[in-house]
Amino acid sequence: MKKYVVFDFDGTLTITKKGSNSWYNIWNYLDALDEDEYLYNQYKNGEFDYKGWVIRCIDSYKKHKLEKSVMKTLAKNINLINDIEEIFRLFHKLDIKIYIMSQGVKNIINIALKNVLQYISDIEGVELFFDENNIVSGASYRIEDKQDYIQDIMLQENCDPEDILFIGNGQNDETVYKTGVETLCLNADDADSNNKMFWTNAIETNTLSDILRYVLPDNYELSSDDEINNQTN
Repeated sequence: MKKYVVFDFDGTLTITKKGSNSWYNIWNYLDALDEDEYLYNQYKNGEFDYKGWVIRCIDSYKKHKLEKSVMKTLAKNINLINDIEEIFRLFHKLDIKIYIMSQGVKNIINIALKNVLQYISDIEGVELFFDENNIVSGASYRIEDKQDYIQDIMLQENCDPEDILFIGNGQNDETVYKTGVETLCLNADDADSNNKMFWTNAIETNTLSDILRYVLPDNYELSSDDEINNQTN
């Protein structure tokens, strides 16, 4: 049995179209997708690093006078993957710790998770700050590369790579394999899910209970008390 499960958020714990994430949703709300594409292409072409990309996004959001209330508006439109509350409750019951490592907007993630927030040990993402007029004023994040986040968990928990399962769906998840943990590509976005160097396994599903086979031992039997509607073998 895994002791820790680390999730990406956008497209992994949410049901959404490919390429859609919290940053995209903000740009779309601001009617500025062209600007989003321009900045992201500059970042991908190496014209500035991740920190530089975040700074430029925030500078643009300031010009657009992005309001704090937009975080709640966008979060309400996020559809979480089926069975998420049941699976997170089960993990809590089994003392399996849940972490979320996202490069998305933490403010939106926190609101979108609603009742399941209580089961999560830690969430990493880009946190937006707002001034006294509730207009965006800055941002901060602790970790950029997801492999570093996994390394931190192993140090903090004094655990081994085999104790952890990482679940993601994008290219920015594909450095995690370097930590030696098992990786599961769930509903691939721009990830190369067939690349066995990056991904131990890959599945397509809209029901989170389908990950149980990668977390629990083969001989584990779910009880009726576990309240999982879609049990897996």
